[in-house]
Amino acid sequence: MKIISALCAALCAVASHATLANAQEAYPSRSVRLIMPFPPGSGTDALARIIAEQLSRKWNQNVVVDNMTGAGGNIGGQTVSRAAPDGYTLLFVPAPPLVINQFIYKSTGYDADALAPITMVGSVPYIMVVRNNFPASSLKEFIAHVKANPGKITYASSSMGSTAQLAALQLENAAGNLQMVHVPYRGAAPALVDVMNGHVDFVFDIVTTSKQLIEAGKMKSFGVASKQRSQIMPAEPTMEENGLPGFQALTWFGMTGPPGLPATLAERIWRDVDESLKIPAVTNRVRGMGIEIDSLPPAEAGKFFVAERKLWGDIVKSRFGAKLD
Repeated sequence: MKIISALCAALCAVASHATLANAQEAYPSRSVRLIMPFPPGSGTDALARIIAEQLSRKWNQNVVVDNMTGAGGNIGGQTVSRAAPDGYTLLFVPAPPLVINQFIYKSTGYDADALAPITMVGSVPYIMVVRNNFPASSLKEFIAHVKANPGKITYASSSMGSTAQLAALQLENAAGNLQMVHVPYRGAAPALVDVMNGHVDFVFDIVTTSKQLIEAGKMKSFGVASKQRSQIMPAEPTMEENGLPGFQALTWFGMTGPPGLPATLAERIWRDVDESLKIPAVTNRVRGMGIEIDSLPPAEAGKFFVAERKLWGDIVKSRFGAKLD
């Protein structure tokens, strides 16, 4: 009897494994929702639609971008966190819902750390842009001027808790606890315009929108906030080259699944995304948007998300000691 029982158990295990394998091989057998928790028209939305289009072709199933807006991306995060871990509901987002919101909202309604990493698709570095008539011609001179005038230098951002604000806070910390005044705006565009017009001293803006203004001499730059020089502006030195080691502030685009998404399925989805991004026409289209393609596999994407959470979490805690809201 023991032999028969053991044989039955073994056969059941084999059957179960085969069923799971067949299910994953058949994925997807129906439409996939790609939750994008911000309005249509943004760079994140455009990138999500490029990837959805390519996956639809590869999978021969509809991949539908669902713009589920609200609460700074938290509504979308909640939806994916509660979905079945079967790969049919995925999240495509910039940094805040995955690594920043948990530090600035009293409750996001989901555990971002528990979401299953699939990939970090690509990134755009921030650049420190300063009004033309600011009395400094380098980052070193800028820092010295701020120290000599505590509480008098202003910086813009697209909103409270935005990456642009946190990048400025990182600058305050890295340069020796500088004291500057934050001026939040409703969006990145009006913030940039007011710096260009000299109403605010500086802003951290993505290189894709600042490039032409800097090259036209309407503003000056004190460094790109990435570890390597930007492919978009290769002549611009990094903040590290200008004297702040390890300084990094990126807007990036990640994909995750619900908690419990099988590692093999996450790997499968990443490989299909990666193959899509390597199609020359797609590569050119994405780079034409100013996005530097990274396409990290799940394990590396997970490590990247953890590092970003630590970076921004430490900054919020060091400056405020509590959540911003």
